[in-house]
Amino acid sequence: MVDVFEEADLRLGLKDGGRVLGAFIIARGDDQFVVYARVDWIRGRGFRIIRTWRGTSGDRAFKNLQSAWHFIQKFDFFGRVTIYPVGDTELHHFVGIAACDLVDSSYINGGKSEGVADLPDAPKPRATPD
Repeated sequence: MVDVFEEADLRLGLKDGGRVLGAFIIARGDDQFVVYARVDWIRGRGFRIIRTWRGTSGDRAFKNLQSAWHFIQKFDFFGRVTIYPVGDTELHHFVGIAACDLVDSSYINGGKSEGVADLPDAPKPRATPD
């Protein structure tokens, strides 16, 4: 199980004098963005994904990039925020990333991303007479 945060955890930590040390966004698709944060009141260098209230609906997903970015800003973090596509190999360098974000979904479904139309097969080479 990956360690997680809820918005209330961040608010409480900031109220007690803590601060957000880093954050990034993972694009799980064109309309689903999740936020990871690292704070100074938790030991270690790990990032934690933001969940919904009490995890009732899983990860807190934003429908557009701007909403995810504004969520990070409201916790007084104005540093660099990198956006990674799900499955990006750079994510393996971070501690605390959910397994579903480490795997490129295009490898699931037989190498086809959802919502991408099938391309026609390439023409087959013709046999030439000897």
